[in-house]
Amino acid sequence: MKYYQVYVGNIGLVGESNDFEVAFDVFGEYLNQSMGNYGRASGESVAILDCGEPMTDYDYSPRKLEDKNK
Repeated sequence: MKYYQVYVGNIGLVGESNDFEVAFDVFGEYLNQSMGNYGRASGESVAILDCGEPMTDYDYSPRKLEDKNK
C-alpha cells in the first residue's frame, strides 16, 4: 500500500496520506509558501516521500528566484 509524507525543512512532517493527490496538495501549498517567501515555510526545502523514499523535493535557493525573475 502506498503511503506519502510531506516534510518541510524547519517544520518537519506537515502531512501524510495514503492518497497521492492529498499529499501532493499539501506539498504544493508548502512549496508555494517556500517560493513566495511567506509563512513559516518561507525559504525552506519541501519534500514528498513515497513509503519513505523521496519522490520529489524543492531546495530553496535565492539564486533560483533571481534567475526566475530575469
